[in-house]
This record gives sequence, C-alpha cells and structure tokens, in this order.
Amino acid sequence: MNEISQSILKTLIYFDLHDYPLTLMEIWKWLYTERHGALLAGTAGSVMDIERTLGQLSDKIGSKDGFYFLSGRQALVKLRLARYNISEQKFKRARKFIRIIRLIPFVRCVMVVNRLAYGNVHQDSDVDLAVIVQKNRLWLTRLLLIGWFSLLRVRPKQIARSQAIDLSFFISEDSLNLLSLKYPQDVLFPFWVNQFVPVYDDGIFKDFIKANQWVKTYLPNAFPYRLNERRQVGESQLVKRVMRFIGDWDFWEKLAKSYQLKIMPQDLKAMMNQDSRVVVNEKFLKFHRHDSRRAVQEKFDESVSRLVG
Repeated sequence: MNEISQSILKTLIYFDLHDYPLTLMEIWKWLYTERHGALLAGTAGSVMDIERTLGQLSDKIGSKDGFYFLSGRQALVKLRLARYNISEQKFKRARKFIRIIRLIPFVRCVMVVNRLAYGNVHQDSDVDLAVIVQKNRLWLTRLLLIGWFSLLRVRPKQIARSQAIDLSFFISEDSLNLLSLKYPQDVLFPFWVNQFVPVYDDGIFKDFIKANQWVKTYLPNAFPYRLNERRQVGESQLVKRVMRFIGDWDFWEKLAKSYQLKIMPQDLKAMMNQDSRVVVNEKFLKFHRHDSRRAVQEKFDESVSRLVG
C-alpha cells in the first residue's frame, strides 16, 4: 500500500473514531501523516490524486452523498447531518456567553474547541472554550470568569451537561505554542489544535496559528478555520479601557492565584503537572480531568493495524 493510501485510511480512521464521515476536500485538508511532513511530494497530495486513490480503496472505504467513510459505516452520513443542526444551536449558545467573556479586559481571544469546533456534538454535549489571556493575568482572568459563570449557574455540575459552559483551558499570550502539551504518540492533538475556532479575537489568533506551525508536520494541508461574520463576536473597548485603570492588577493576580490553589480540589492537585492533562504554570492553566487522548490513540493504533497493516 502506497503512502497516500495509508494517509487517507489513517485520516478516515481517526474521524471514524468520532463518528464523522468526510468530504473529499476535508480528506485533503486533514490528510494525516506520521512522517513528519515528508509526505506527498509533488502532486501526490492533490485533491485529484486523493480522489483517484479513494477509488482504488473501494474494499476498505465507502461513499454516499459526497461523504467518505470506512466500509459499513454509511449510517454516519445521516448522523453527521443531524449533529450539524445540534451544533448550530450550541454555537449560538457559545456565542452568547463569549459576548460576556470578552468584557474581561485581559481576554484577547476566545475559541470554541473540541467537537463543537467542527460541528460534531451530541445533544447532551457541553460547550468547551479555550481563552488566550494577557501575560501575567491567567489566574485573575480565570477567577473572574469562573466566578461570573458560577453566579450564572452554567458551569459543569451546576446545570445539565447539555447547557454547561466549560472553561478549562487558559493560554498566556506569550506562550502560544502548544506543542509541549502533546504526548509522544498523540494522533488527536494536531487535529484538536488545528480545529480551534476563534469567535472573539483582538488580532492575536494569527500569532497563535504562526506559533503552532508544527501542526503541519502531521497535517501538511491544514489551514485555520475562517469564521464568517455572523458567528464572530466583536470587541467592547469601553469596558476594557475603564477596567484597565482600576486597581493594582499584579496584586490581584497574586491573590487570585493563591486563592485558587488553596481551594483547588484534591484530585486536581494530585494530577497537577504529572502529565499534560492538568497543567498549572505561567504559560497555561489546563484542567482536563478526563483526557481522551490515550484511549483514542489505542483505538487508532488498533484500527490502523487492522486496515493498513
């Protein structure tokens, strides 16, 4: 089996683990390689070449209504269309709360992440957000947002999961490269980073993309999501300007850090900085108790062994 065939199968295997069939253009965009960007010299990675190769893999791949999937998984087409409609409603909810988040003066970008980022949520899925924050304001921003959302009673465990807003990943503006959070064997991570959707952005998202060019090592054709205007949230400069003149923010940052470390649940303290599930430092605040990456990698490897060899 040639390299392009292997990459197509691995790409479809990865998305099959998430019950998500792909169009021809999506296979090209998310074509996955483990050869560190050396894949597909010349025209081997062209859309036409992928389409031709798909025809040669008819014993392993099926197609319906413009979507491609692993053989026997045609039911995913109907599922994808249904989940798109659910995702539209959840994106509207995300946008509503991002309009609140943007009012914090230290917030530079708010991104929809995980399944909602590519329109593949369940009815009971929550909304996962990642936030880029001004340098030395991670803890204060998190405290303000967690406090605010607690009062609104929309945090996980306060409300039905389908209505929850999960703020569990904060990134400092001077530490935009996320490669240090990747496991050595981690098929999910490049896709995850590439699929971040900036709903509110003061202009820093382009720097985020530049800092994470390592993604192209695994996804050489990938490009960032370009959100249409109806889904974007604009800036609110007046509130930010007023709040920047209030108080000694360095003092409040230290106080916010001390307070949050003190009240942090014991299970998170035990997991803190043991691996990249729960990361607490000056670059990131990442609280992902239930990180699926290792389980996904195990299933991915099993399917690759069976279908690719």
